[in-house]
Amino acid sequence: MTVTRSNQGNEKFDHLLARYERIVEIGQQLNSMLDHVSLLQRIIAAATELTETESASILLIDPVTGELRFELVGTLNSSDIETIIVPMEGSIAGWVVTHGEPRVIEDVRQDSNFYSSVDDQLKFHTRNLLAVPMRAHNRVIGTLEAVNKRSGERFNDDDVKTLSMLATQAAIAIENARLFQQSDFMAEVVHELRSPLAALR
Repeated sequence: MTVTRSNQGNEKFDHLLARYERIVEIGQQLNSMLDHVSLLQRIIAAATELTETESASILLIDPVTGELRFELVGTLNSSDIETIIVPMEGSIAGWVVTHGEPRVIEDVRQDSNFYSSVDDQLKFHTRNLLAVPMRAHNRVIGTLEAVNKRSGERFNDDDVKTLSMLATQAAIAIENARLFQQSDFMAEVVHELRSPLAALR
């Protein structure tokens, strides 16, 4: 009996070690990606892989309006979700962003904060989910959700830690990509301004 427990302990340790090594590997990949869409797709793929879930979603706070919006949901097209605004009050994602803490919901039907209209619009059935804040430079910029744990298992502490680590790396990568896009845009604007000035000279 002792040997069995020891083997189980070793298997769990090896599994966690492999998972953390994978997070480091994924983090390195995210930091080298500057294309916004490709970056979001990689984060979604990593979230579903690491938490062993059916789908995942990224919701970000709009820097202009302050609204919480879906950026990407699993394999759905961005056009299907770009009009959906998730309320800060009365939604799980809003709660996570406001409180800056993870939430595990084992049965969304039993949670008053579940914003069911998203499922209705996307024609998706959410059973359970894990949502964690995406924090970059000491501020929450959105939330990362892992949806519908496969094989009927429950989300555990390791899932929370894993997704939280991924969310932090993802948030920093998203902020870096935004800064890169802004600097690229500014460089283009400067170039457009220089051309007519050079012609005038």
